[in-house]
Amino acid sequence: MQACAVIAEFNPFHNGHQYLLEQARKVTKADLVIVIMSGNFVQRGEPALINKWERARVAINCGADLVVEIPTEYAIDSAKEFAHAGVEIAQKLGASFLAFGSENPDLDFENESKILDRQFDQRAKKYNQNFAAQLFDDTAITNSNDILGINYAYWNSKSKRSLQLIPLQREQADHRDTEIKGSIASASAIRRAALEQSEYFNAVPNASLKAIRNAKLTSWEDFWIMLNYRLLTSTPQELRHIKGITEGFENRILNLVDKSNSFTELMQKLKTKRYTYTRIQRSLTNILLNIQATPFNLTKTRLLATNQLGRIFIREAALGSVVMTKVTKEDFENNYAITKRADDLYQLVSPYQWGKGPIIKKNVKE
Repeated sequence: MQACAVIAEFNPFHNGHQYLLEQARKVTKADLVIVIMSGNFVQRGEPALINKWERARVAINCGADLVVEIPTEYAIDSAKEFAHAGVEIAQKLGASFLAFGSENPDLDFENESKILDRQFDQRAKKYNQNFAAQLFDDTAITNSNDILGINYAYWNSKSKRSLQLIPLQREQADHRDTEIKGSIASASAIRRAALEQSEYFNAVPNASLKAIRNAKLTSWEDFWIMLNYRLLTSTPQELRHIKGITEGFENRILNLVDKSNSFTELMQKLKTKRYTYTRIQRSLTNILLNIQATPFNLTKTRLLATNQLGRIFIREAALGSVVMTKVTKEDFENNYAITKRADDLYQLVSPYQWGKGPIIKKNVKE
């Protein structure tokens, strides 16, 4: 069986995502589509609007055959490491293709990926640019999905078992759009509309609409008290060990938290030309979850949802050592400790009943 992988967040799942899955299957003629998805915290450095089980269930009802999870420490990392984890999982699962949305699908992604090996003199860094911005500073590449595709190509080229990359044209909405103007809108615009209880209904399939309506929607403000407590009880020395905290940023955070009454206010105070909102959010997520810098060591992924075809694929491809259908005590202590911590924290804000076993289409196990 040939599989096409799609690396995603589905935060939340919308019509553009459904189109992507349909096109991935159509273009590759793959036997099944595997979604490799972020969990309860996503790459932007924020909690997912709805929990990972509901998002996986929507995906399996809207075109995916198998949904597995990117462990939290990689799901909330930079684009480069997020891509690294996604590609690694796709290769471990034996996928033949990797499909992704792109603003410019005709780009030579493999050739462009060589830029990621560029080195910079840290002392010469432009103060008003982060590393990613400098990396593409003298190129015409500005769109985040294209940059993510270049990162996919980079890690794909480093492996002996490479995937065939399938860039697919993004339709209509740009990921940065803040307004919903048609049946395909950005996930950012849909999240905003859902939280504000304004109209977004035409931009999501019925399965996603039902999930959003029935879920306890979450945002960073729901975790403000927890983050505030973590910061108030941490020393600068402790924060320096947190992943992504560099160059004295721990002192800036601790100096400003006492003067902030909400997560939004803290973010606004921390924002500078050097520190983007996304970089700040990732750092604060790492603080919230106590994620420290460690070497990349991804060995397993957790099965979130599957249909019968997905179950057959797991069995025929002998993926038992790669896919955790049930998380053992040993897994919780090794492969899944940070993700479990993130899930436990998420459930303090938005409890859910999933998690004892994967969602199986037409036979849901709780």
